[in-house]
Amino acid sequence: MPSSSGGKPEPACIEVSGPDVSIVLTQGAINIWLGRKLEKALISRIFLIISQIDAGAEHEKEILCRFEEISEFESNGYILTSYARKGEVYRAIFVVPFSKSQALERFVESVTLETEKEDVKITIYWRGGRSRMNLIKDELSRLNCFSSMNTVYRE
Repeated sequence: MPSSSGGKPEPACIEVSGPDVSIVLTQGAINIWLGRKLEKALISRIFLIISQIDAGAEHEKEILCRFEEISEFESNGYILTSYARKGEVYRAIFVVPFSKSQALERFVESVTLETEKEDVKITIYWRGGRSRMNLIKDELSRLNCFSSMNTVYRE
C-alpha cells in the first residue's frame, strides 16, 4: 500500500537482532529482548538512542517495594500510576518517561541488574512511524552488535 510520501510502502515492523539483543520496532511499540549479562554501556546506548529520537517514549514498570520507597521512585522521575498493598509490600505501577534523564538512568540501572540474573523482555511505547523507525534502525546499526536487520512492509 503506497503512502502519501513518495509511494513507498509503510513498514509494518523493523527487526534488528544480534546474538545478545533483539529489537522489533512497530509504529506503536518497541519490543526489546536483552540477553543475560549484556554490557551496561550497550543497554544505556540503546535506550538513549530511543529517547533522542522520541522523547515521548515510555515504559510501564511494575515494582514491588515498601511504601516509603514509592516516593524515591517518583523523585527519580518515575510517574506513579497505581499501587496496592500485596502482603508486606506494595505493588506499584510506574511509567518511566524517556524524556527525564534521571528516570532513564535509574531504568538502565534496574535493567542492567535484571540482565545479570536472566534474559529481559521490555516493551516501550512510542510514536513511531516510517522515518522514526528508520532513524532508530540506522542509529542501532552504528553500534556494531547487530547481525541481522529486516524490514517487513504492509501489504
